[in-house]
Amino acid sequence: MEDLETPLRFANGLFTVLLAILLCNIYRKKAKRFYLLWSLGYLFYGLNLFVRIFVVPPGMYPLVFLVVGFAMILTGLGDLINRTRDMALVSILLPVVMILLMLTPNPTIIVWLISILPYLLTAISLLFIKRSGVVDVDMLIIGWFILLLINLALAYGLMTPPFVEIMAIFGKLVIYCGMVKPQFSLMAEDLKQFLISGNPTSYATDDATNKFILLSAPTNQKRSETEWIAARIEDNAARAIRTIIVSVYDTITIADLQGKKINEENVYIVHMVTGGLTNINVFEERILSINDDVNLLDILFADIIKYSGEKKIKCEIIIYSLSHLIHTHGSKRVYSFLISKIPVIKSGIVSLVGVYYPETHEKTSETSIFESLADQVVEV
Repeated sequence: MEDLETPLRFANGLFTVLLAILLCNIYRKKAKRFYLLWSLGYLFYGLNLFVRIFVVPPGMYPLVFLVVGFAMILTGLGDLINRTRDMALVSILLPVVMILLMLTPNPTIIVWLISILPYLLTAISLLFIKRSGVVDVDMLIIGWFILLLINLALAYGLMTPPFVEIMAIFGKLVIYCGMVKPQFSLMAEDLKQFLISGNPTSYATDDATNKFILLSAPTNQKRSETEWIAARIEDNAARAIRTIIVSVYDTITIADLQGKKINEENVYIVHMVTGGLTNINVFEERILSINDDVNLLDILFADIIKYSGEKKIKCEIIIYSLSHLIHTHGSKRVYSFLISKIPVIKSGIVSLVGVYYPETHEKTSETSIFESLADQVVEV
């Protein structure tokens, strides 16, 4: 069995690099930074395994690659819960802690702690994410605890190296399955049924030049903007374009639109509120509640765009309002979100409308930046 250690470690390294390539491909499709960071993390993780095989003596190279890889993975976890900076700081502290461990006079303790510390930090971080309820990470937790336990077993001499390599491949496979399965989705049957239930009375024409519209509205004049939205909903419905409104902090409700005599069957409202339900789907009368988290909004957009493309259903997402989102999460975060979504929107059959209030933004440069992203700015 010992003769199999090197070929199995090579297989483990090859599988790890393959996962890095697959995650990079997912990033290219979804433009979600989490996948890019984990792709880089897995790449360095795989290089760590190859160095241990081909470089004799390996020196510090395996440790360097391992630390860099886990720094990327931990930062990626931070991106899932909008705590990228915090997790990046933790990842920076990781090599510092390891250097301090090297000063410990007992070499056994050094080897033991270094072998489990990155896995322990990753597993604890995933438990924190699960508790926060942002995304369902159960399979990721299972996979990383498998890696943690086999490294503990190896440190204590309870498991042979060849078996460790086999179990490591299995654990990484579980993690990968956890990242690509539908738990990262906010789409439910109710929303899917809404998207496919359009009944056109006229034909929609492709308008590739107006995929992202900014609706510039004065403050304290909600009537004019709701009238514009109501007319937009009915016009979209006539052409079998489904309208989904993302109501940030409940700033627009179905009651606001009922007074405009719209057909409620033609609109779906997603309430984005603090403490909203996230990884369980709660739909009541075409209303979904999600937590106030741009990452969740990112996931929702990705799901709608993907489903719309698969079923060839045109739809329009209206963010009401973009200004509220900017004031809460910062212009950089919202700009980054839009930058990642606009290319996908323009290449597909989904359009986007963002309601914003220029008067509420102190910096004119801020409004100019977002207006430069839009295909059209409409004033009401």
